[in-house]
Order: sequence, then structure tokens, then C-alpha cells
Amino acid sequence: MFRLFRYLVLLFFISCNSNASENLPSESEAFPFTIINEKILFIGNSFTFYWNLPSQVERMSIERGLNWDVKHFTLPSATLKTLWNDPNLKSILESETFDHVIIQEHSTNILTNANGNSGFYFGQITSLIPDSTQIHFFSTWMYPSMEQFNISNEEYPIERSIKQIIEDTTAKIIPVGRAFKLFQSKYPQFNLLMEDDKHPNPNGSYLASCVIFSHLSAESSLNLSKRYKGVDNRGVDIYYSIVEDEVLPFLQQISDEVIF
Repeated sequence: MFRLFRYLVLLFFISCNSNASENLPSESEAFPFTIINEKILFIGNSFTFYWNLPSQVERMSIERGLNWDVKHFTLPSATLKTLWNDPNLKSILESETFDHVIIQEHSTNILTNANGNSGFYFGQITSLIPDSTQIHFFSTWMYPSMEQFNISNEEYPIERSIKQIIEDTTAKIIPVGRAFKLFQSKYPQFNLLMEDDKHPNPNGSYLASCVIFSHLSAESSLNLSKRYKGVDNRGVDIYYSIVEDEVLPFLQQISDEVIF
């Protein structure tokens, strides 16, 4: 009887610390005994929120028993200047503490600073984040119309700019753009971008999710599920994104190659 009571208490604890609005992915119904429940905040724009990238990262963590609590503050086409000037972001950073904060700047602005100096506004935003929080800079991908800004013909111009910004800080780069470039060179038959040749398609967001998941967890993305779902307010399943079987292992392999 005592062992049954302990098991019921454990079930209650886990139910209180899980996201009640979402289900575990159908491919993995394993009971999440390992509970870390770190809090993670994404700050960025459409390159972050397309195809529910933050939610995919959260579901990956749940599938592996890590149970991350993932939030995001994202605005379409936002630069770090736009985000800094939004009082709602300041309210979140001043009222909540996170284990990890992932910051993504507008891809063009990181190279041109035409709409606010990226380094300055990165400093402004991070000034509200306590030292106990690990900060990460989401390095996005070069898309075709951006090459005009790659004046020095760098292989990874966005990474270069980010390294200059985070120099002398403890912030870490998440090399999503590097993964995109490697994937496109190895598997040109598969697209990572939408028809606008700019925003990520489901393959692109999944690859970004794998890179971010492995960067944070130090775990391989190999054998993660190909789709993740939640439920709407009527209890109906909604899929965040689905990738095809033929491309799934290549996305996971490229993520591992970049991270490990």
C-alpha cells in the first residue's frame, strides 16, 4: 500500500509540472521519469516561430524525459531594437527567471545594422537577464537575396557578426545557419526554405529544432520523432510540423554533425 501511495504521489507531481494543453508525441508514449523541467525563453521573429519551432523543441525534450518548459516572445520581422522597445518583453524578463534564453536577431540587420545596432540592443536585452541564466545567440541562415550583404565573401557571415557581438560574454552561438549550409550542400534535392526562399519550411524548422535541442541537451537528435502534436482548446489534435521519412534521418544526421 505504501509503494502504491508513493507511485500516486509521483504521478501527481509529474502532472502538475507538465504542459496540460499538449500531448506527448504519438511515436513516443514513454513515461517521463527523468524530470529536469528547465525553463527556456526564445526571443526573436518569424525565423523562430515558423512551424512552431519552440514547441517542437519542447516536445523533443519531453520525448527524451527532460520536460523543458519553453516559452517564446516573437514578433514578425522584428529586430532586437524592436524587441527591446516592446514593454511586454521587458515585463517578462523582469518578472521571470529562465535557465536559458535564446536570442535571434533579424538576419539582414545582423549584417547591416540598418535598423538598430545589433550589439547595442543585444546588450540592452541581456542587461535584464541574470547571470545565472545561460544566454544563446541563434545564428540564422543566409538566404539567396542576402548574399549582397556578404561583402567579405565569408563562409558564415552571420556567425562572424555574432562572434563579434558576444565577445567577452558567456553567451554561446547556436549554429543553425551552419547546419542549413551543410545540409543544402549534401542534400540539394531537399528544400529547407519556403517558396519565398527566406523562411524555413517544415524541414528547415525541424532541422533548426534538432540543432537547438542537441545544443542545449548535449544529446543526439537521432531517432527523435518525425512529428509533434498538441491539442486545441476543444481537445482536437494539432500538429506542429511533420517531416517525411525520406528526409528525417538526413536532418538529424546533419544536426549531429554540426553540434558534436
